[in-house]
Parts: sequence; C-alpha cells; structure tokens
Amino acid sequence: MKNQIIEKLVVDFLDIQIEGEYITVAELKTIEKNGLKETIDVNTSIISNSLVNKIRSSHLNPYINRSSVNYEKGYDYKPSFWLYLSKSSGLNKAEPLVVSWCSGNHTTFCIDQGFLGTYYLTPRLLDKEIMWDDLKKPNYDVVINKLVSHYDFKHSEAFVKIKVDYLKDYLSLRKKTALQVFTLKREIFITNEISLLLRNEDYYVEEFKQFEIRIQRFQHKENYAHLEINGYRALFNENPRNFDDNKSIAGHYWEGIEGLVTQRRARFEMPYQYIYVLDEILAKYETDDDYEINFKSGTVTYANQWAVNCSERIGKNAIKIELKKLYEGTSFEIIDFWNKYSIDKSKIIEGENITLKAERLIQQYFIFGNNFSDLFNNLLGMDLTASDIVTIDENYINDMGYLIFSDYKPIAHHINFTRFSKEQFISRCKKLYIILGENLKEKTLRKIIDSLDFPVSITKSHRSLKLLELAFAYLKTVNESGLNPIEDKAIIVERVLEIEKFDTLTKLFALNDIRQIDSHKTSDSKSKLNTALMGLGIKVNSITNNYAQACEQTYDNLGEMFNNVNILLTK
Repeated sequence: MKNQIIEKLVVDFLDIQIEGEYITVAELKTIEKNGLKETIDVNTSIISNSLVNKIRSSHLNPYINRSSVNYEKGYDYKPSFWLYLSKSSGLNKAEPLVVSWCSGNHTTFCIDQGFLGTYYLTPRLLDKEIMWDDLKKPNYDVVINKLVSHYDFKHSEAFVKIKVDYLKDYLSLRKKTALQVFTLKREIFITNEISLLLRNEDYYVEEFKQFEIRIQRFQHKENYAHLEINGYRALFNENPRNFDDNKSIAGHYWEGIEGLVTQRRARFEMPYQYIYVLDEILAKYETDDDYEINFKSGTVTYANQWAVNCSERIGKNAIKIELKKLYEGTSFEIIDFWNKYSIDKSKIIEGENITLKAERLIQQYFIFGNNFSDLFNNLLGMDLTASDIVTIDENYINDMGYLIFSDYKPIAHHINFTRFSKEQFISRCKKLYIILGENLKEKTLRKIIDSLDFPVSITKSHRSLKLLELAFAYLKTVNESGLNPIEDKAIIVERVLEIEKFDTLTKLFALNDIRQIDSHKTSDSKSKLNTALMGLGIKVNSITNNYAQACEQTYDNLGEMFNNVNILLTK
C-alpha cells in the first residue's frame, strides 16, 4: 500500500523530460497547480557509469557548489563548480553539465564551456535566451539557454535544453553517463493516503533507491503539507552513440556500386567512380541562404566548412557526383544525408532539367529587351537601353553570375517529378511572373505608346503588360499591312483598336491570370486555372494530380513565345 502511495507522488516527475529533439538538463521554476505552488529544481551531472550505484538519494541536491574567493596574499584561487552526490570519491565533487550561481534574488544558468567548445558552438542572443548554433554544419539551436531565474516568493523560469543527439555524442566522447539530479517541492492536500504515511506525526521521511521522500505538515495551514522529493535518474539507458552511427563508420551502400563504400575505399580505390542522387535533395538547401547552390551543376557549398562538388546535373532529375571527392572533404553526417537519395543510373529521367529551361527563358527575355529597345530607338528616334524596358541588369548578371540574381533562384529550384502539387505549380508561376511581368517598365512602355499616338483616354488605365500588347499589335499590323509606321500612325492605331483578340502575348497574360487566381481565390478558381493552362498551351486533361510536366511545359512555351516575339522584332 505504501509503495503505491509513493508511486503516485513521484510518477509524474520520474519520466525523462524529452520534448521532441530536446532534453531539459537544467531547470528552475515555480508553477501553480490548483492554487498550490510547486518548485522544480534540476541539474545534470556527468559521471562514470560505475559510480551510479554508489549514489545516495538522501545526499543529493541540484545546488551547484563553487570554490570561494579569498583575497589573502598568497592564496591560490582556482575557480571550480561541482555537484555533491555522495561521500564517495568521484561523487563528492561531481562534474555539472550546467553551472549556476546566485546573486541577490537572481539565479543564473550557464551551459558548461567544455560542451560548447567540443562542437564550436556560437551564441545567438535573443531577448531572454541564448541560442547556441553549430555553424559548421549548420545546425541551429543546439542549446537553448534561458539564463536567469528571478525569485519573488516564487522562481521565474530558467532552463538549459540540449538536442538529444548532441548530448548522446558528448557522453560517448567523454565515456560518461548523464545523471539528472532533481528536487521537487510541492504543496499538497493531506488526503487519506498521505495521512497513512504521516501516522499522526508532523513529518515523514523515507529513502528509496532513486529518491527520498519528505512530507511535513504546515503549522499555519490545516490539512496541507509540504512535499519534497530528492532524486536522480540516468537520462539514457541505452549505450551512448556517436553522430556517425555504425552505418556511417562502416561505410555506405550506393545504388549501382557493388559492396560497402568506406572512406578509405572511396578515396584510394575508386578513382573516377561516380554515383547518382535525386535532385530532390536540393530541397533542403534551396530556400536556406546559408547555403550556396550552383543550380547548373548541383554543387552545394556551406561557407568555408564543406562542399559537395565535382558534380553535374544529369537528365531531368539527377545529380552525378565523383565518389572520391565526396569522401575527401565532407563529414559522415552530410554523406549520410546524400546517401538517402542514392539512385541507380537507370532511374534517371532523360531530358533537360528545369535549371537549363529557366536559364534559356531568361536569356530569351534579355534578348527581347535589347531587340525591343533597338527597334523603337530606330522607329521613334529614342535613346532607350534594354534596362529601360526590362529593369533587370543583364550585363551585371552575366558578369557576376546567376547566383546574385535573387529572383532567378526560385525559378531554378528543382521539380519533384513524383509529386509536384497544384499549389507548387501556382507558386512557381507567380515567381515566373515576378521576373517576366513585374520587371517590365511601365513608364517607358507608356512613353512609347504615347509616341505612337494611342488615345490617352484609352491607355491611361493600362498597366505594363497591356501597354506591351498594344506595342506588339502595332508592330504586327505594320508588318502585315505594309503601312508606314510613322506616317500612317492614325490608321494603324485605329486598326489595332479594332482587334478583338491578339495572341502574341497570350502565354504571358495566362501566367498573370494564374498569379491572380492565387491572390484572389473564388468559387470559379478551378475553371479560371483551366482556362489559364490552355492559354499556356497545356492540355488540362493530361494533368492528374502531378503538375511537374505542366511546369516544364510552362517554361518551354514561355521561352517559345519570347523567341517568336524576338523574330517579330527583328523583321
């Protein structure tokens, strides 16, 4: 009966507090439950596994001891911190994972510098917390440290949380066990079960294997008592593991490569041997500015820490990598990740990857800007440059490379050919329109349209895309009629305004329609999308739930449109 009562008192606290990928290694806070206060004080010690059985729960206290300062001449001061766990050697000054100290009514928690230095962690300061980042990988928020607890009849919260895999690795390196030491103080109501333990006494004390129970009646609160639990628990029962698990240490199996590939085998026995991975792997890096991606080759670089290079984009969906180079300068953790995307060469989809399509489309767009400005300079005696039509600086990008072109990156992102959703397709169309539509300079186009004598009463409400359409309708009318573009302006404008349907820029208008569908969703959004898809030259019935092919066709068809536009401009 007694054991059952004790179990109820401690069961909600003996479970290790692992929250997702984090474990709390130190904590101080006071909370209220049903109007009753509860204070939790936790720290963690690093000890030899052989010492665990020598610990006495009645000796425990998560309070951090520290060497005191003596200012006498000749005194040799050696700062140190320790936890007292028992009289036994190795436990009377046990190593804490978190050091702390009190000043006034403030308690400060600080993760041990040995742990921080092991992984070269870098601090990032928030309002009340320090986040410690592993910038070599990068891996952010390895440690979360809320530094200060303020006491005013109760403790505000302070804590240290560590990512579980880092703590396990640290224990493995140190060949130690992590022992969490805690004191739980709680106000409790004296139930019939608590009365059985007290037996009409004012207090009850008993020591068990992992914890000590203390119950004492309040003199000023009838039917209430103070509960204190002092105890410990090993954080991990299993043997600590290293970041590089057995699979990583032994090697990897790559599709199309016979046998296990170890680091030695890759570096010294496999020159000019190549592996293939799905370009889906780029999803991890494409939206993270910490990484630099060469979209044409599939190379991924992280600062000056590591790079997966000597690579080449192959087909529509793969990256080819030289095995020797991969194992020369990349950590096992990174290789593990790339290994998950390994494919046999037979799984490569023949064709052109989306990056090549994107680059060709942008080049056609730049050619359009040059041709358009040249033509109207000759026609109207203007002094326009390509950047007056298209606001992107082509020369700068060609000199510096596409990686500095922030709007280009999203349209060069990989396409997952097994699952590319309608939402992803619409998002990609929006990003295409940002480049192709929003970079058209309305002011310059309006100046051209005004110079061609289009009525301002009609054109004043037009935006850049509609103004561009009028310019092309004008040129096409000149080309088909043989009228003089300068002397016959009035007749040409009249004919243009009579045109009910003009299809030179249909695909660009369709792209704009898809952008607007996402911004203004209505009940008929589906039919509008289908209409826009047909405007882009895509057969709606060919799409099931995968828009990967539709996305490819969008790039190709827009490129074809600009190619036709450039032919018209050079006639």
